[in-house]
Amino acid sequence: MPVQLTSLRAIPLTATFAAMYGDESRVPDEIKRPSSHFQSIPRTGQFSTLVFAQASDGTHGYGECFGLPSPHAAAELVNRVIAPALVGRTMDNPSMMLDSVQRYFLALGHTKGTAREAVSGVDIALWDLIARREDTPLHALLGGEPKPIPTYVSPIPFLPHIDATAAAARRVVQGFDAVKMKIGRDPADDLAHITAAREALGPDIGLMLDANCAYTLEQALWLADKLAPLNINWLEEPLRPDDRAGLRELIARSSVPIAGGENEFTPSDIITLVQECGLRIVQPNISRVGGVSAMLELDRLLTPFGGKIAPHGVGGSITVAASLHTCLALQSFSVFEVNQLPNPLRDDLGTSAHRGARGRMTPPSGPGHGSAVPEASITPYRDAAARVA
Repeated sequence: MPVQLTSLRAIPLTATFAAMYGDESRVPDEIKRPSSHFQSIPRTGQFSTLVFAQASDGTHGYGECFGLPSPHAAAELVNRVIAPALVGRTMDNPSMMLDSVQRYFLALGHTKGTAREAVSGVDIALWDLIARREDTPLHALLGGEPKPIPTYVSPIPFLPHIDATAAAARRVVQGFDAVKMKIGRDPADDLAHITAAREALGPDIGLMLDANCAYTLEQALWLADKLAPLNINWLEEPLRPDDRAGLRELIARSSVPIAGGENEFTPSDIITLVQECGLRIVQPNISRVGGVSAMLELDRLLTPFGGKIAPHGVGGSITVAASLHTCLALQSFSVFEVNQLPNPLRDDLGTSAHRGARGRMTPPSGPGHGSAVPEASITPYRDAAARVA
């Protein structure tokens, strides 16, 4: 008898910084405002939308939708729209199962944002379920080979004083050979912080910069010109995501590699940046770009251009585990981000990935992506989510 999908549910989770630090007044400012785009609307915690899938043979699968700025919208779409469309269907390739859902959202104009994030979490859960049914690791199901994954650590946070930036650079990079720094102040101020970080790190540590869309084209061009002697791996998201003309000019004129794509929601959107703007370092979030299926499609589309995929590592344990397993199957994979902002949804729920020498990561072992989250374990974070709903 064919195996069917019998249950699909999403649960929004919140881990507040106030709970992590004991009181709101004890939360460091660099935790609430870790980057340029959180200066006016500070963060209050970590968020995740967990997806639970179950098949008629009792097998479970676990997924996760991108949680910022709130985990509730994606959960509503999974529970009220996607689940009714999929429950009762025969288990098949996740991309095929979700095709009608994605065409439905497309017809309504929901091609970006929460709808794509909801699809992403479901896709991850379905791939995990299929791999667990076959009792095989997700990377093996996708054709990947197990090996340590190169990484960089993040972030050197957005700090007010140069001395603090230098101290943070030395602290954050421990155990890694590359680190990412948050920028996005006035470019001249940023240059002083970047110079301090480079001096603190020495010449041999990789240094990435993330402006979180803070600059105008003129500002980005000025800074890129000044960065040439500082041995910068890349300048990430210097411009607004919708400024494609500016991105094309910046890439053409910058001596520093430009990275981006985290705010795109489909492989085709990212490939448009590659084709039209010359972007070669792309940074998808598996929990918002369409899940495992979309990462595989992006890899197929990107490989002929010689581009590199450097996935973001933000999110909970499911996102990290699924990302790492998928990285092992990508021909164009380059490096993975290890985010170290405090996050119990990543560190205390599910199974953590193993970190080895020089920050190299190994995904959780066992069938699927290896990170199961028993529903009983989410109670403290589920209660917190309910209080802020």
